[in-house]
Amino acid sequence: MNTSSDGQLSTANRQPSSFSDRQLSTVNCQPSSLTVNVSPSGRYAELHCLSNFTFLRGASHPGELVLQAHRLGYAALALTDECSMAGVVRAYEAAKDCGMKLIVGSEFRTKDDLHLVLLAPTQTAYAQICRLITTGRRRSEKGSYQLSRADFANGLDECIALWIPSRGATPSQAHWVRERFPDRAWIAVELHRSADDAKYLEALQSLGECSRLPLVASGDVHMHIKERRALQDIVTAIRHRCTLAEAGHRLFPNGERYLRPYDDLASLYPRALLDETLRIADRCRFSLGSLRYRYPKELVPNGQTATEYLRELTETGLAKRWPNGAPAKVREMVERE
Repeated sequence: MNTSSDGQLSTANRQPSSFSDRQLSTVNCQPSSLTVNVSPSGRYAELHCLSNFTFLRGASHPGELVLQAHRLGYAALALTDECSMAGVVRAYEAAKDCGMKLIVGSEFRTKDDLHLVLLAPTQTAYAQICRLITTGRRRSEKGSYQLSRADFANGLDECIALWIPSRGATPSQAHWVRERFPDRAWIAVELHRSADDAKYLEALQSLGECSRLPLVASGDVHMHIKERRALQDIVTAIRHRCTLAEAGHRLFPNGERYLRPYDDLASLYPRALLDETLRIADRCRFSLGSLRYRYPKELVPNGQTATEYLRELTETGLAKRWPNGAPAKVREMVERE
Protein backbone atom coordinates (compact mmCIF):
# COMPACT_ATOMS: atom_id res chain seq x y z
CA MET A 1 0.00 0.00 0.00
CA ASN A 2 1.21 3.51 -0.80
CA THR A 3 0.93 6.44 1.60
CA SER A 4 0.86 9.93 0.13
CA SER A 5 2.78 12.87 1.55
CA ASP A 6 -0.29 14.15 3.39
CA GLY A 7 -0.75 10.84 5.19
CA GLN A 8 -3.69 9.63 3.10
CA LEU A 9 -3.80 5.93 2.42
CA SER A 10 -3.84 4.93 -1.22
CA THR A 11 -5.79 1.72 -1.63
CA ALA A 12 -6.33 -0.76 -4.38
CA ASN A 13 -9.54 0.95 -5.48
CA ARG A 14 -7.44 3.40 -7.51
CA GLN A 15 -7.50 1.93 -11.01
CA PRO A 16 -4.82 2.80 -13.59
CA SER A 17 -6.45 3.65 -16.90
CA SER A 18 -4.20 1.17 -18.67
CA PHE A 19 -5.36 -1.84 -16.66
CA SER A 20 -9.10 -2.23 -16.30
CA ASP A 21 -11.06 -4.57 -14.05
CA ARG A 22 -12.22 -6.40 -17.15
CA GLN A 23 -8.61 -7.00 -18.14
CA LEU A 24 -7.80 -8.18 -14.63
CA SER A 25 -10.58 -10.76 -14.79
CA THR A 26 -9.36 -12.12 -18.11
CA VAL A 27 -5.70 -12.59 -17.21
CA ASN A 28 -4.69 -16.23 -17.63
CA CYS A 29 -5.06 -17.10 -13.97
CA GLN A 30 -6.86 -20.44 -14.06
CA PRO A 31 -4.75 -23.43 -13.05
CA SER A 32 -4.67 -26.40 -15.37
CA SER A 33 -6.29 -28.49 -12.66
CA LEU A 34 -7.77 -27.87 -9.24
CA THR A 35 -7.16 -30.44 -6.56
CA VAL A 36 -9.27 -29.83 -3.47
CA ASN A 37 -8.03 -31.25 -0.20
CA VAL A 38 -11.28 -31.18 1.73
CA SER A 39 -10.91 -30.27 5.39
CA PRO A 40 -12.87 -31.78 8.26
CA SER A 41 -16.23 -30.10 7.88
CA GLY A 42 -16.91 -27.01 9.93
CA ARG A 43 -13.69 -26.86 11.96
CA TYR A 44 -12.41 -23.48 10.77
CA ALA A 45 -13.78 -20.10 9.73
CA GLU A 46 -11.64 -17.66 7.75
CA LEU A 47 -12.08 -14.19 9.26
CA HIS A 48 -9.72 -12.03 7.16
CA CYS A 49 -10.08 -12.30 3.40
CA LEU A 50 -9.65 -9.81 0.56
CA SER A 51 -11.15 -10.12 -2.91
CA ASN A 52 -10.23 -8.32 -6.11
CA PHE A 53 -12.57 -5.55 -4.95
CA THR A 54 -9.56 -4.50 -2.90
CA PHE A 55 -8.11 -3.47 -6.21
CA LEU A 56 -4.48 -4.38 -6.91
CA ARG A 57 -4.26 -6.45 -3.72
CA GLY A 58 -6.79 -9.25 -3.95
CA ALA A 59 -6.34 -11.73 -6.80
CA SER A 60 -9.65 -13.64 -6.70
CA HIS A 61 -13.28 -12.80 -7.27
CA PRO A 62 -15.64 -12.90 -4.26
CA GLY A 63 -17.52 -15.86 -5.71
CA GLU A 64 -14.31 -17.83 -6.20
CA LEU A 65 -13.37 -17.30 -2.57
CA VAL A 66 -16.79 -18.36 -1.30
CA LEU A 67 -16.91 -21.47 -3.48
CA GLN A 68 -13.40 -22.56 -2.49
CA ALA A 69 -14.15 -22.06 1.20
CA HIS A 70 -17.22 -24.24 0.73
CA ARG A 71 -15.17 -26.91 -1.05
CA LEU A 72 -12.68 -26.94 1.80
CA GLY A 73 -15.41 -27.46 4.37
CA TYR A 74 -14.98 -24.13 6.14
CA ALA A 75 -17.67 -23.25 8.65
CA ALA A 76 -17.77 -19.65 7.43
CA LEU A 77 -15.91 -17.06 5.38
CA ALA A 78 -15.61 -13.37 6.21
CA LEU A 79 -15.14 -11.06 3.23
CA THR A 80 -13.18 -8.11 4.58
CA ASP A 81 -12.11 -5.90 1.68
CA GLU A 82 -10.14 -2.82 2.65
CA CYS A 83 -12.41 0.08 3.64
CA SER A 84 -15.05 -1.27 1.28
CA MET A 85 -18.23 -3.33 1.04
CA ALA A 86 -18.07 -3.42 -2.76
CA GLY A 87 -17.69 -7.19 -3.06
CA VAL A 88 -20.18 -8.39 -0.46
CA VAL A 89 -23.21 -8.63 -2.76
CA ARG A 90 -21.41 -10.98 -5.16
CA ALA A 91 -20.09 -12.96 -2.22
CA TYR A 92 -23.59 -13.17 -0.74
CA GLU A 93 -25.04 -14.44 -4.02
CA ALA A 94 -22.38 -17.15 -4.22
CA ALA A 95 -22.83 -18.07 -0.56
CA LYS A 96 -26.59 -18.35 -1.00
CA ASP A 97 -26.13 -20.66 -3.98
CA CYS A 98 -23.76 -23.08 -2.23
CA GLY A 99 -25.04 -22.80 1.35
CA MET A 100 -21.90 -21.15 2.75
CA LYS A 101 -22.09 -18.90 5.80
CA LEU A 102 -20.85 -15.43 4.84
CA ILE A 103 -19.63 -12.94 7.42
CA VAL A 104 -19.52 -9.29 6.40
CA GLY A 105 -16.65 -7.05 7.47
CA SER A 106 -13.88 -4.72 6.37
CA GLU A 107 -10.16 -4.17 6.89
CA PHE A 108 -8.80 -0.79 7.96
CA ARG A 109 -5.36 0.77 8.29
CA THR A 110 -4.97 4.15 9.96
CA LYS A 111 -2.39 6.86 9.41
CA ASP A 112 -1.14 6.18 12.96
CA ASP A 113 -0.35 2.51 12.30
CA LEU A 114 -3.47 0.75 13.53
CA HIS A 115 -4.45 -2.34 11.52
CA LEU A 116 -7.89 -3.77 12.28
CA VAL A 117 -10.51 -6.01 10.76
CA LEU A 118 -14.07 -5.19 11.84
CA LEU A 119 -16.77 -7.84 11.57
CA ALA A 120 -20.53 -7.30 11.65
CA PRO A 121 -22.31 -9.71 14.00
CA THR A 122 -25.54 -7.67 13.73
CA GLN A 123 -27.27 -5.34 11.31
CA THR A 124 -26.42 -2.42 13.58
CA ALA A 125 -22.74 -3.37 13.40
CA TYR A 126 -23.00 -3.53 9.61
CA ALA A 127 -24.37 0.02 9.58
CA GLN A 128 -21.59 1.16 11.90
CA ILE A 129 -18.89 -0.26 9.62
CA CYS A 130 -20.53 1.35 6.58
CA ARG A 131 -20.53 4.74 8.32
CA LEU A 132 -16.84 4.34 9.15
CA ILE A 133 -16.09 3.52 5.51
CA THR A 134 -18.01 6.63 4.41
CA THR A 135 -16.11 8.77 6.92
CA GLY A 136 -12.74 7.58 5.66
CA ARG A 137 -13.62 7.87 1.97
CA ARG A 138 -15.05 11.38 2.25
CA ARG A 139 -11.77 12.67 3.66
CA SER A 140 -9.73 11.61 0.68
CA GLU A 141 -9.66 11.56 -3.08
CA LYS A 142 -11.35 8.73 -4.94
CA GLY A 143 -9.56 5.44 -4.44
CA SER A 144 -8.10 6.39 -1.05
CA TYR A 145 -9.27 6.86 2.51
CA GLN A 146 -8.04 8.49 5.67
CA LEU A 147 -8.75 7.34 9.22
CA SER A 148 -7.06 7.70 12.58
CA ARG A 149 -7.43 5.90 15.89
CA ALA A 150 -9.82 8.60 17.04
CA ASP A 151 -12.35 7.41 14.46
CA PHE A 152 -12.56 4.06 16.28
CA ALA A 153 -13.25 5.59 19.68
CA ASN A 154 -17.04 5.81 19.29
CA GLY A 155 -19.88 4.48 17.17
CA LEU A 156 -18.61 0.90 16.81
CA ASP A 157 -20.10 -0.62 19.95
CA GLU A 158 -21.57 -3.68 18.21
CA CYS A 159 -18.60 -4.53 15.99
CA ILE A 160 -16.15 -7.36 16.54
CA ALA A 161 -12.52 -6.27 16.14
CA LEU A 162 -9.55 -8.36 15.06
CA TRP A 163 -6.31 -6.51 15.77
CA ILE A 164 -3.44 -7.41 13.44
CA PRO A 165 -0.27 -6.48 15.34
CA SER A 166 2.95 -5.52 13.63
CA ARG A 167 6.11 -7.42 14.50
CA GLY A 168 6.97 -4.66 16.99
CA ALA A 169 3.56 -4.32 18.66
CA THR A 170 3.52 -3.11 22.27
CA PRO A 171 1.29 -3.85 25.28
CA SER A 172 0.01 -0.26 25.23
CA GLN A 173 -1.39 -0.84 21.73
CA ALA A 174 -3.08 -4.03 22.90
CA HIS A 175 -4.63 -2.25 25.88
CA TRP A 176 -5.95 0.47 23.57
CA VAL A 177 -7.72 -2.13 21.42
CA ARG A 178 -9.20 -3.91 24.45
CA GLU A 179 -10.51 -0.66 25.91
CA ARG A 180 -12.15 0.39 22.63
CA PHE A 181 -13.73 -3.01 22.01
CA PRO A 182 -14.43 -4.55 25.43
CA ASP A 183 -15.22 -8.28 25.15
CA ARG A 184 -15.30 -7.86 21.36
CA ALA A 185 -11.61 -7.79 20.44
CA TRP A 186 -9.12 -10.50 19.50
CA ILE A 187 -5.50 -10.57 18.46
CA ALA A 188 -5.37 -12.01 14.94
CA VAL A 189 -2.51 -14.46 14.53
CA GLU A 190 -1.52 -14.68 10.87
CA LEU A 191 1.16 -17.28 10.12
CA HIS A 192 2.46 -17.87 6.59
CA ARG A 193 5.40 -20.25 7.06
CA SER A 194 7.91 -17.48 7.66
CA ALA A 195 11.19 -18.23 9.41
CA ASP A 196 10.07 -16.34 12.51
CA ASP A 197 6.54 -17.81 12.83
CA ALA A 198 7.29 -19.56 16.13
CA LYS A 199 8.88 -16.46 17.63
CA TYR A 200 6.01 -14.26 16.41
CA LEU A 201 3.39 -16.63 17.84
CA GLU A 202 5.19 -16.66 21.18
CA ALA A 203 5.30 -12.85 21.21
CA LEU A 204 1.58 -12.61 20.49
CA GLN A 205 0.77 -15.14 23.19
CA SER A 206 2.70 -13.00 25.68
CA LEU A 207 0.92 -9.90 24.39
CA GLY A 208 -2.43 -11.62 24.85
CA GLU A 209 -1.61 -12.65 28.41
CA CYS A 210 -0.58 -9.17 29.52
CA SER A 211 -3.50 -7.42 27.80
CA ARG A 212 -6.14 -10.11 28.48
CA LEU A 213 -6.96 -10.24 24.78
CA PRO A 214 -7.75 -13.69 23.32
CA LEU A 215 -5.94 -14.95 20.23
CA VAL A 216 -7.55 -16.25 17.04
CA ALA A 217 -6.17 -17.70 13.81
CA SER A 218 -6.69 -15.82 10.56
CA GLY A 219 -5.16 -16.01 7.12
CA ASP A 220 -4.86 -12.55 5.52
CA VAL A 221 -6.19 -14.28 2.42
CA HIS A 222 -5.54 -12.60 -0.94
CA MET A 223 -6.46 -15.47 -3.30
CA HIS A 224 -8.67 -18.52 -3.31
CA ILE A 225 -5.99 -20.92 -4.58
CA LYS A 226 -2.21 -20.92 -4.45
CA GLU A 227 -1.96 -20.85 -8.25
CA ARG A 228 -3.07 -17.22 -8.20
CA ARG A 229 0.22 -16.12 -6.67
CA ALA A 230 1.65 -15.02 -10.02
CA LEU A 231 -1.35 -12.77 -10.60
CA GLN A 232 -1.08 -11.40 -7.06
CA ASP A 233 2.56 -10.54 -7.72
CA ILE A 234 1.58 -8.74 -10.91
CA VAL A 235 -1.10 -6.58 -9.30
CA THR A 236 1.27 -5.77 -6.44
CA ALA A 237 3.87 -4.52 -8.90
CA ILE A 238 1.22 -2.44 -10.67
CA ARG A 239 0.12 -0.97 -7.34
CA HIS A 240 3.67 0.12 -6.60
CA ARG A 241 4.19 1.29 -10.19
CA CYS A 242 7.23 -0.86 -10.77
CA THR A 243 8.25 -3.99 -12.65
CA LEU A 244 8.20 -7.43 -11.07
CA ALA A 245 12.00 -7.40 -11.03
CA GLU A 246 11.95 -4.09 -9.15
CA ALA A 247 9.22 -5.11 -6.69
CA GLY A 248 11.55 -7.07 -4.41
CA HIS A 249 10.34 -7.26 -0.81
CA ARG A 250 7.09 -5.53 -1.72
CA LEU A 251 5.97 -8.95 -2.97
CA PHE A 252 4.87 -11.61 -0.50
CA PRO A 253 7.76 -14.02 0.18
CA ASN A 254 5.62 -17.07 -0.64
CA GLY A 255 2.18 -18.13 -1.84
CA GLU A 256 0.63 -18.90 1.55
CA ARG A 257 -2.05 -16.19 1.50
CA TYR A 258 -4.70 -18.46 0.03
CA LEU A 259 -7.57 -20.49 1.48
CA ARG A 260 -5.65 -23.35 3.05
CA PRO A 261 -6.94 -26.82 3.93
CA TYR A 262 -7.57 -27.48 7.60
CA ASP A 263 -4.67 -29.93 7.89
CA ASP A 264 -2.26 -27.25 6.68
CA LEU A 265 -3.64 -24.79 9.21
CA ALA A 266 -3.46 -27.38 11.98
CA SER A 267 0.25 -27.81 11.30
CA LEU A 268 0.80 -24.10 11.96
CA TYR A 269 -1.67 -23.05 14.65
CA PRO A 270 -2.52 -24.35 18.11
CA ARG A 271 -5.92 -26.06 18.03
CA ALA A 272 -7.36 -23.47 20.43
CA LEU A 273 -6.75 -20.67 17.93
CA LEU A 274 -8.53 -22.56 15.16
CA ASP A 275 -11.47 -23.35 17.44
CA GLU A 276 -11.71 -19.67 18.39
CA THR A 277 -12.61 -18.85 14.78
CA LEU A 278 -15.78 -20.90 15.21
CA ARG A 279 -16.78 -19.03 18.35
CA ILE A 280 -16.44 -15.72 16.56
CA ALA A 281 -18.30 -17.01 13.51
CA ASP A 282 -21.13 -18.21 15.74
CA ARG A 283 -21.55 -14.68 17.09
CA CYS A 284 -21.95 -13.30 13.58
CA ARG A 285 -25.65 -13.71 12.79
CA PHE A 286 -26.09 -10.82 10.36
CA SER A 287 -26.99 -11.64 6.75
CA LEU A 288 -27.36 -9.30 3.80
CA GLY A 289 -30.62 -11.09 3.11
CA SER A 290 -32.15 -9.34 6.11
CA LEU A 291 -31.72 -5.89 4.54
CA ARG A 292 -34.78 -4.24 3.05
CA TYR A 293 -34.80 -0.80 1.50
CA ARG A 294 -37.36 1.46 3.12
CA TYR A 295 -38.50 4.31 0.90
CA PRO A 296 -39.04 7.63 2.73
CA LYS A 297 -42.79 7.87 3.25
CA GLU A 298 -42.90 11.60 2.48
CA LEU A 299 -41.76 10.95 -1.11
CA VAL A 300 -44.63 8.61 -1.96
CA PRO A 301 -48.04 10.23 -2.64
CA ASN A 302 -51.03 9.01 -0.69
CA GLY A 303 -52.83 6.14 -2.34
CA GLN A 304 -49.75 4.79 -4.12
CA THR A 305 -47.13 2.25 -3.18
CA ALA A 306 -43.45 3.03 -3.60
CA THR A 307 -43.28 0.68 -6.58
CA GLU A 308 -46.27 2.30 -8.27
CA TYR A 309 -44.83 5.77 -7.80
CA LEU A 310 -41.44 4.69 -9.11
CA ARG A 311 -43.15 3.26 -12.20
CA GLU A 312 -45.01 6.55 -12.73
CA LEU A 313 -41.81 8.61 -12.49
CA THR A 314 -40.02 6.23 -14.83
CA GLU A 315 -42.74 6.42 -17.47
CA THR A 316 -42.76 10.23 -17.22
CA GLY A 317 -39.00 10.31 -17.72
CA LEU A 318 -39.15 7.93 -20.67
CA ALA A 319 -41.81 10.05 -22.38
CA LYS A 320 -39.75 13.19 -21.88
CA ARG A 321 -36.55 11.60 -23.18
CA TRP A 322 -38.16 9.74 -26.09
CA PRO A 323 -41.40 11.58 -27.13
CA ASN A 324 -41.95 9.13 -29.98
CA GLY A 325 -41.45 6.09 -27.79
CA ALA A 326 -38.46 4.56 -26.08
CA PRO A 327 -36.30 2.11 -28.08
CA ALA A 328 -37.08 -1.54 -27.49
CA LYS A 329 -33.69 -2.08 -25.85
CA VAL A 330 -34.33 0.72 -23.35
CA ARG A 331 -37.84 -0.53 -22.61
CA GLU A 332 -36.48 -4.03 -22.04
CA MET A 333 -33.86 -2.71 -19.63
CA VAL A 334 -36.46 -0.69 -17.71
CA GLU A 335 -38.69 -3.72 -17.30
CA ARG A 336 -35.77 -5.83 -16.15
CA GLU A 337 -34.64 -3.25 -13.59
